[in-house]
Amino acid sequence: MDKSLLEPYTPQNTTILMVDYSSGFVNSFRSHNVNEHITATVALAKTAIGLKSGLVVNLGAGQTPYPQLVQALGGHPIIYRGGEYNALDSPRVLEAVKKTGRRNLAIAGISTDGCVIQTALGALRLGFNVALVEDATAGLTLEAHAISVRRMMQAGVVPVSWLALATEFQMNWERKDTAQAYFGLIAEASPGLTMSIQAEHAAAERKQA
Repeated sequence: MDKSLLEPYTPQNTTILMVDYSSGFVNSFRSHNVNEHITATVALAKTAIGLKSGLVVNLGAGQTPYPQLVQALGGHPIIYRGGEYNALDSPRVLEAVKKTGRRNLAIAGISTDGCVIQTALGALRLGFNVALVEDATAGLTLEAHAISVRRMMQAGVVPVSWLALATEFQMNWERKDTAQAYFGLIAEASPGLTMSIQAEHAAAERKQA
């Protein structure tokens, strides 16, 4: 096994690269439930901001970003590129990614079978380690999404969810500097999981009493 695949993704070595979250595309994909997809997308952006990883957000020229994403970004810039399917073919996007100084890219966006796969493969060609945040990524159909994910995995892309990535960033629930942001993300995006965590913590405290 390639030991580089076992290296943790951390805020210090990872940039989240968000591609083409255009409102005009939302009703065209069928691989994911729209509400769950938008929840995952917002959570991914807040993961980058709250847990302090690199973050580069870009759309094609003339696209209108998800309003929920714009709100989550809180003023973080969005780069508008030209017509490149591989976002890293845009000099402005590539420059922004390189400026973060990180060699791991966690890529997500729409559509899986369009700009996402081309960007992921392009990132591999440039020597980046690449993860695909699959639940924040959607394709035109479930089949098209799955085929594209398989091709990316065969090329060396690692599939993750937004919560798996955030948890890998946090690594220890007692880590105080980002714990509030981490558990706040879970409370917002997965309230059922928050209830379970609270119940477990309460049970542990009772045992220690």
